[in-house]
Amino acid sequence: MTTWYSIELDSSDSAHKTLQRIMDGFTPKYVGAGRPVDMAIFTSPSEDGLTVYFSPKALSIAIQFGASSCDGNFINQDLSLLVGDPRSVEILFPEAVAQ
Repeated sequence: MTTWYSIELDSSDSAHKTLQRIMDGFTPKYVGAGRPVDMAIFTSPSEDGLTVYFSPKALSIAIQFGASSCDGNFINQDLSLLVGDPRSVEILFPEAVAQ
């Protein structure tokens, strides 16, 4: 099994700036890695703000922002693709697409 990483962001202005820095930092790493379809970052609303999930191939950016390893079980979670190839949803969550 592959390891996912996550970081919790609250709804403050500094958290919004962190989210923008994550998106800005993703692009050069994504392009440098050859634009892998399974390298993506997703978000999900949380009680206090937003949870940012980094796919296993996005490990370097996850580490850069201090993300911790997390459970890769996303059943019944409202995930939105933040950055990455739109096809990553099909690759990373084939069971969700099949429904």
